[in-house]
Amino acid sequence: MASRDDTAEFFHRWFGGGLTHRLEDGEIRAILVDQMREDPFTRREPIHVTVEEGVVTLTGSVSSSIARRAADENAWATPGARDVNNHLRVELRPVGPEGPT
Repeated sequence: MASRDDTAEFFHRWFGGGLTHRLEDGEIRAILVDQMREDPFTRREPIHVTVEEGVVTLTGSVSSSIARRAADENAWATPGARDVNNHLRVELRPVGPEGPT
């Protein structure tokens, strides 16, 4: 089990406190994509992520406003992200062969 100090150090580093250099755009994108793969609200959504000079842009269609918000929150929580442009569209998808009831 991790000690309280280890946990504090992890969060300090995760949120940028321990970084000695500015993250490259590719690193920011990789961290965000990993976060969204682990998030139950975004893992199955076809979200396209680009990062340019620390500005994250999210594009594509998602199945709910919850997924849209989760992607936005993940992007803002990503170390190195300076701004987020959320261009995700919510498009309801049919649940089964007959569609939603």
